[in-house]
Amino acid sequence: MKKRVNVKDILMLQTVFFIYSINSIVAKLASGEERFSFAFIMFYGLELVILGIYALLWQQIIKKFELSVAYANKAITLIWGMLWGAFLFKEQITVTKVAGILLVIAGIVILNNKEGEKA
Repeated sequence: MKKRVNVKDILMLQTVFFIYSINSIVAKLASGEERFSFAFIMFYGLELVILGIYALLWQQIIKKFELSVAYANKAITLIWGMLWGAFLFKEQITVTKVAGILLVIAGIVILNNKEGEKA
């Protein structure tokens, strides 16, 4: 049985997914470079570093959460992806995207509340 989850743990979980979402920015930047150019290799190496950091932090997170709860929270990266796309790459935010993300957030909140009630 996992120990009681507190706000600090939930914030750490969300921080880990924020770090993970940065990987998608670097991947998009790498995709704009010529294959095997210096910039492409640099971005690809940065992706590996980010994923390494994420993997180490993820191992610490799953000590505190049930795996099903921690993994379900990974859906928060959809929000980060939409925000990164809009602000950095000038992609369109549509009503459908926002509605879908609100549905995902509702699911995450319900799941986290149920986890808190169990503890």
